[in-house]
Formats: sequence, C-alpha cells, structure tokens
Amino acid sequence: MKIDKSKKRYTILIVDDIPKNVELAANILQAENYNITFTTSGEAALKKVNEIDFDLILLDVMMPGMDGFEVCRILKSDPKFKEIPIIFLTAKSETENIVLGFELGAVDYVTKPFSAEELLARVKNHLSIREKILEKDNLEKQLSDDTSTMDNSTRQQLETQLNEKKEELNQINLFYDLRSQMDKLLQDKTPIARMEIKHIKEMISNLFIDKSSQEFHKALKAEFPKLTFDDLRLCSYLKHRFLNVEIAEFLETSPEAVYTRKSRLRQKLNLEKNQDINDFLSNYTY
Repeated sequence: MKIDKSKKRYTILIVDDIPKNVELAANILQAENYNITFTTSGEAALKKVNEIDFDLILLDVMMPGMDGFEVCRILKSDPKFKEIPIIFLTAKSETENIVLGFELGAVDYVTKPFSAEELLARVKNHLSIREKILEKDNLEKQLSDDTSTMDNSTRQQLETQLNEKKEELNQINLFYDLRSQMDKLLQDKTPIARMEIKHIKEMISNLFIDKSSQEFHKALKAEFPKLTFDDLRLCSYLKHRFLNVEIAEFLETSPEAVYTRKSRLRQKLNLEKNQDINDFLSNYTY
C-alpha cells in the first residue's frame, strides 16, 4: 500500500495487558503510517500520557490492577488530557461496559476480537472528529483575538465557517448520544425497548438528510449520474465510516447484502481496486 507522507502522522497509545492484542492493533495501525506507543497496564498508561502528546488512546477495559474505566476517569478529570479521544477495547458480551464507557467520556468502542476494517474505521473517524474540533477552536480564537484590522467580509466568512463547523460537530455529538442510548436499550428485550430502538434508528437516518448531506448527494449525482437514491444514502453512511454490520442494522438488512451493495457502488464511483471507498467519500470535495 502506498502511504501519503504529506499527511499528518498521528500518535496513538495502545493500552492492553495481553501482548497479542497489542501486536495485532499495532500492526494494523502501523500499516497506515500511525505512530504507535503501547503499555500493558493502566498505571503505565498514565505515566506515558505525561511524556508524549497522544492524538488518540485505545484502552482495554479489563486489566489487572487499574482497569480501563479508572484510567479513563482519571484522564477525563484532568484538563490536560480530557480532550484526547479514548476508544475502549471490549468483548462483545460486555454491553454494560460499553454503556459505562460512554458515560465516563469514551468516544467509542471496538469489540474483540476486532478486524482491521473495524479498528481503522473507528480510529480514522475519531481522528477526523478531533481535527474538526481543533479547526473550530482555531476559528473561535481568530474571532476572539483583536480583530480591529479585520474587514467585515473576512469576519463574516470566519463566522460562517465557525457556524458550519459547530453545526457539523453538534450532529456528530447527537449521533453518538443516540448510539449510546441504543446500546443501553439493547440490554432490554421488552417490546417498548424495541420500539425505542426503531425510533432511534429513524432519528439517526434523519441526520443524513440535512442541507449539507443534500449538497453532498447533489455533487455526487452530478459527477456519477448512475447513482440511485439508495446509493446516495449508502454513501452518507460510508462517508461517516459506518461498518457493514452497523449499516445493515439501520437499513434492516444483512451485512452480506451491504457488502454486495458496496461492491456495486465502487463500480459506479469508478474506484480503483485498492482505493478505500470510505476514504474516497470522507474526503470528497464539492
């Protein structure tokens, strides 16, 4: 795989007491040109964050001594580290851990054993969100600094960019809040819970038909006329790096059916064999 050396090289901390898990995650991420540091205990992780500026942390939940929850709680209570995105590594059966992780401030989770596709999707997504937050902070700083020499046109342009960035981040926050609610409801097998889950799925789907998404769809349709409405809807999910299993959940179909649809979509988008469809759509400019 050809690596784009012009991109910022992000630094990621992996915290897991099982060396094989560390090795697997590190190999996947290093192949994408990420800088990797690891520790095998919560105590060592807290020391490491004081030595290196990390862009993201992959944190195992169940570890001897200080577990992942306590590490997360300490980091999120410290102003120096609270903005670092934390993704929990957890077993599929640990639904309660997933819910608690969100409550403590984790941004996401990856279930073990994890695949390269899932791990990379989660990591790329949250590094992208972190960049959007930094862009928003930078715009706010520009507008809060002494702007006596700034003309009205420049100020209006910055304010427009800031409002658009805030709206985008609000949607992202709403999505993860809804997903957290859905994870809680999945523990409940009652008919009321199933109705609530269906309602949340509809709300999540509606996040992708706002003005910006319509412009995204319009640009794609203009460049690739063969795209259908269902193709464009799938493009929105892939742009936000949803996994096949998640898309299948929202579209009420099977992951295999989503895989088939993605293969057809790749052809319509004229992508090369090794070109990542998520990267293409995430970076698509219009």
